[in-house]
Amino acid sequence: MPLVPITDVGKVGIIEDIPPYNLPPNAWSGGNNVRFLDNGVKKLAGYEAVMATVPFPPYYIHPYLSASGTYYWVAYGTADIAVWNGSTWTDVTRQATLSLNGGVTAGGGTITVSAGATLTALAATGTLTIGTDRTEDTSTNPYEVITYTNRNTSTGVITLSGTLAGNHPTSAVVTPQGSTSTSDEDYAANETNRKWTTTNLNGIVIATNGYDAPQEWPITAGSPSLTTPYIELRNWPSGNKCKVIRSFRTFLVGLNWERSNEEPRLVKWSTEAAYGQVPVTWSETDNSLDAGEYQLADTAGDIVDGLPLGDSFLIYKNDAIYIMNYVGTPYIFSFKLLSPTIGCLAKNAVAEYEGGHFFIGNSDFYLCNGQQVTPLLPERLRRTVYDELNGDNYNKCFVAADYVKNEMIAAYPAGSSTVCDKAIIWNWKTNTFSKRDLPDTSHIASGIVSITAGATWNSIASTWNTGAGAWGATNYDNVAENLVFADVTNTKIYRDNKGNTKDGATMTSYIQRTGYDLNDPQLVKFVSAVYPQIEVSGNNSVNVYIASQMSTEDGISWNPETGGAPYLFNPNDQSKVSCRVSGKYFGVKVESAGDFDWKLHGLAFEVRPKGKRGGRSY
Repeated sequence: MPLVPITDVGKVGIIEDIPPYNLPPNAWSGGNNVRFLDNGVKKLAGYEAVMATVPFPPYYIHPYLSASGTYYWVAYGTADIAVWNGSTWTDVTRQATLSLNGGVTAGGGTITVSAGATLTALAATGTLTIGTDRTEDTSTNPYEVITYTNRNTSTGVITLSGTLAGNHPTSAVVTPQGSTSTSDEDYAANETNRKWTTTNLNGIVIATNGYDAPQEWPITAGSPSLTTPYIELRNWPSGNKCKVIRSFRTFLVGLNWERSNEEPRLVKWSTEAAYGQVPVTWSETDNSLDAGEYQLADTAGDIVDGLPLGDSFLIYKNDAIYIMNYVGTPYIFSFKLLSPTIGCLAKNAVAEYEGGHFFIGNSDFYLCNGQQVTPLLPERLRRTVYDELNGDNYNKCFVAADYVKNEMIAAYPAGSSTVCDKAIIWNWKTNTFSKRDLPDTSHIASGIVSITAGATWNSIASTWNTGAGAWGATNYDNVAENLVFADVTNTKIYRDNKGNTKDGATMTSYIQRTGYDLNDPQLVKFVSAVYPQIEVSGNNSVNVYIASQMSTEDGISWNPETGGAPYLFNPNDQSKVSCRVSGKYFGVKVESAGDFDWKLHGLAFEVRPKGKRGGRSY
């Protein structure tokens, strides 16, 4: 009997918005936890927990490589910040500050704070930061870190173990460092949004949650210290807040401000920062410097986020996109409305890829190259995504880029979920889309996760065919970039592309297509076998389902011969799935739930006409 082959199965991807009867043969009408790779359909690798359990629900994670070559992961919660150094989590939440009671001059060996009995929260000996403003002293130091040997809880006098290098006015703040204080000053991150943004400027990590002043992790000799907590961004305008802060050139750009009133359309930028420093001012009134601000008032929407793109900075409102370009004095930046109708759905829902930005909009996914905005999902998965999206929690959506695999991950809360548990994967090289499950994920970052060293290809006892784990995964690579998930429900951090399970739990992967007419939609046909061209790791079997329909209005019946039970197919000792199915339209589904890998390269139907008489099929 003749074979009808289905080839090039990795070229189109999943399309759910078009009826399957109208799809090209190599498109797929459904699937989950698969990706399209090398013109095939491959089971998505699993994920597993790395690092220790985070001390609080992590709503954002940030990888950081210090100038000294130390790799850190920073986790941000609603009230706390912690740093992973490869072995432990260390609390670096900002410390409650003390007020300097009277100015001090360089050389002084004591300071007096207006704290009184509150000094009981300060360890008997430890380290203090004095000052947060570069302009407050006559030395070249923006602030001082100095140890102390004693403190008098009655008088507020703190005895320093050294002498002060600079002058400090009465307005200077005194901040306990690390474990020297028994009291953190918690952050006030909004319980509904819970979204931080971070940026690196001159090697300094800067973060904001929109509800506190932006925070920085101070560096000394090019690197931060685990004994140094976050502090309020130096030289930040007192009492101000912004929803997002990003670096561009050597400026910091704040978006969506709250000063005396909310100013959701305000863009405000700092003066340029010197190497290794934060900006010295945000004042737009100092004409000798280049700080400034601008209201994006052409549309009524609020600013959501912004990211650099080449030599420009793109600002995303929820109803528009602007392009911001450096022009120098006197204006510093120019602003141009790029799109008056399309905007970004949520903070962190935009990411850069080769030549442009990928972002989640209100009704589609889009690409923006700085000149035009292009929709991505029409006649693909748009209806599926926006029907599934929990509209009450749209602000939880985010985007992450996997630059190793050339993929964008658009995460969203599906159904009644309040956190992101589903994602669409877009491969920008192949322009294919697939779907995947996520743990209860608040954020995904890309970075290096230390893996136990020692395994080499020569030391592995198993063979290629019998070895467990995903082919091409970074199981034996302890320096490769990986996607890292923050799970707020289990307070865990997961490394993606590891194993074939969800941190030990079963992961079901499948790809399916219905509506195959096998070259003649009017003819009733008989399918006696399906030939899956599939590879599996180890001696494992996949589940195969075969379906038929007499018309496009009929329901789909899978495996009627077996009462719906799957055919087991092991390519190590089988070449085909034998069946007896008749109809005008057919379907196939390949599925697995086991701890093994597989890749489908194509398939073929063994088919013959069943009969045709008087223009009527039977």
